[in-house]
Amino acid sequence: MHCFFLAFITVFLVSLLGCFESFKADSLSDNIKELKTQLDSLQRVEMTVNKNRANRYVLTHDSVRAGDGLFQVMARMGISESERRQIVLAIQDSVELSNMRVGQNFHVAQREDGRVEVFRYATNPATIHLLFRNPKTLEFEYRQIEKPLIRRQSVFTGVLENGSTLNGILLKVGVPTRMVGIASGVLQCKIAFKQARAGDRFRLLLEEDFYQDSIWINGFVRYAEFDGHIVGHHEAFRYEDPDPKSTFNAFYTESGEALIFDGLRYPLDRLHITSSFGVRIHPITGKRTMHNGVDYGSPKGSPVYAVAAGSVVTSGYDEFSGNKIAVRHADHSTSWYLHLSARGVSVGAKVNARQMIGRVGSTGRSTGPHLHFGFTNSAGVWINPLSKTMIATPKLEGERFARLKVQAKKIREELRLTEAQKPNLLDKNSSVKVKTRVVK
Repeated sequence: MHCFFLAFITVFLVSLLGCFESFKADSLSDNIKELKTQLDSLQRVEMTVNKNRANRYVLTHDSVRAGDGLFQVMARMGISESERRQIVLAIQDSVELSNMRVGQNFHVAQREDGRVEVFRYATNPATIHLLFRNPKTLEFEYRQIEKPLIRRQSVFTGVLENGSTLNGILLKVGVPTRMVGIASGVLQCKIAFKQARAGDRFRLLLEEDFYQDSIWINGFVRYAEFDGHIVGHHEAFRYEDPDPKSTFNAFYTESGEALIFDGLRYPLDRLHITSSFGVRIHPITGKRTMHNGVDYGSPKGSPVYAVAAGSVVTSGYDEFSGNKIAVRHADHSTSWYLHLSARGVSVGAKVNARQMIGRVGSTGRSTGPHLHFGFTNSAGVWINPLSKTMIATPKLEGERFARLKVQAKKIREELRLTEAQKPNLLDKNSSVKVKTRVVK
């Protein structure tokens, strides 16, 4: 039976080969190798799709179109609502479904009765999310495949000019368009550019990942430096916690001070957005509804923190919100925390920023453990929480500060090695010279 399932997967991939138009870098051998790895990693469970060998399978492919949500894609693929619910619950803790982009590919293998056996979602050519139906439990098992990437680091230096904008100068010195907004944001976290002057200098170390040498996957600023006549000299280092979704992943000075001092604290230690603020199409029902907050997927029992100091004005339960807490702050805005498994504060209590007030749960109308975090302004109008400036902490301490010092030392060495490279021209028609090296 094991061999039968592998044979089925092989046929499945052959039939899908013509569907990879968006990701032409995918190859049949790569995909067969992926699924062989999955078979080994499922603890040698006998992965028979169905003991009836005569059963047929419907193989379907679709991709995200403009205006699509997951519902539209799955509906076009003929996936029933009950199957959609299972897929969403199985994948939502691992994939930020609110970030779907046009062109991303989905593949599914279904039995004739509609039951999904294999679900494949490619967020980019190098990152594949797979769901397999376990024949014993009939539950989906999730696996993520990360294909090898080439990592490049590049150093860019520049001088501000009269009448120039920061973005304009970044482009002029060769910073890729895709990275300009990221680089500009890091510099402006520390520097008030109304105080910047012509002749002020900056230096950036950028890191970018590419698939098969030319397909851009993602990019980061590793280091930023600014030396100004008025603002003085400043450096910023990208700190990375062991958890890539940690709220502490941000930019700090070498002494551990966050680049942003004023801001709300994050309500969780780890952020995984499963649903954003605004009108949304429910991934299961397809209904358009207003979502007055942000949903963060998190394990049941995870600590929930107050984002700012204030007074608790609501601590109770209702059938829709479940256990809920609301905290009113000094500016008369109010933060809301819904679907909690436990509430740790009562009405009238005074709380401090980052004080634990409850724990993540799935009470009320909820499909699984998560925190619904909402925010109303002084007039009681719901606003997008993501429009608020938020930080984990104004200063790193303890193990995190020790880790930052080690990382800052490594970044300085990466900067030195990259700057030692021979300058390369961006293109034949450009005089801009960039120093780049491959690090992975």
